Amino acid sequence: MSTPGGRQGPRLNFGDALQEGWRAFSRSPGPFVGFPLLVVALQFLIQPLQSRISSGGVASSDPFDWVLYLIGLTANLLLNLWCAIGLVRGAGSALQGGHPSLGQLMRWDGEAFLRLLRAWLVLVALVAVPLLGLLLLVGGPLALLSVYADQLVPFSRTLVEVLGLSLAVVFALLLGVVLLGVIYLAINQSFLTQIVLFERAGSRTAVQRGRSLVDPSWLMVLLLTLIEGLLVLLGLLACLVGGFVAWPLVVCIATAAYRQLVLAGGGPDPLPPLPGR
Repeated sequence: MSTPGGRQGPRLNFGDALQEGWRAFSRSPGPFVGFPLLVVALQFLIQPLQSRISSGGVASSDPFDWVLYLIGLTANLLLNLWCAIGLVRGAGSALQGGHPSLGQLMRWDGEAFLRLLRAWLVLVALVAVPLLGLLLLVGGPLALLSVYADQLVPFSRTLVEVLGLSLAVVFALLLGVVLLGVIYLAINQSFLTQIVLFERAGSRTAVQRGRSLVDPSWLMVLLLTLIEGLLVLLGLLACLVGGFVAWPLVVCIATAAYRQLVLAGGGPDPLPPLPGR
């Protein structure tokens, strides 16, 4: 389907993605729920490492506590990436008709992990650079003006007020632009893990691939993301236990949507075939 201007219209049918994702999750509900449970249990065990830096709202002055905090933070990052890769791998297998086991979900893939880590660092840089630039170029002068306002008032109160108001308006407008850019980036990188794992793309290539894949269906992917967020919220409201069902279910839905977009764009099936097929 194409629009009057010749631009390709939406290629994502999120109704089909929801159905395919549910069928995939239903093929191995035990492993899909058990793996996030295991990851959260491990994160709970390392939580004391991160809580040592603060006691009663007062930051610790012991460097050893901060070292332990960094170790715990790194371990959490490793666990999150491990879980993301395992769930997407399992979702790909289930969408092909397989029944992934807990061992398959837990299998460590160091190469995919490093590719995904580098891709996430690229995304962090894409967000951090303009934000830091805004803080330095506009936020810095605004902060200095507020600090030294009393000393500047004798020269011209009106000038100080106009300058401060102008900087505040510029800062608010530019911050709004940055936030809109973050939202746009977050949506068109919805399938970053799938691209890294199934297309074996490098960091910058994966980010560029995410944009080219999602942009023609950006609004549909946004709607799908909102639906996925609602599913996770409903899962958390179900005494938090439902979150362990909603989490892998959302991954299966997202992987089904990713596959649908690739096929709609004329590409081959990105999901690896099951052994023996």
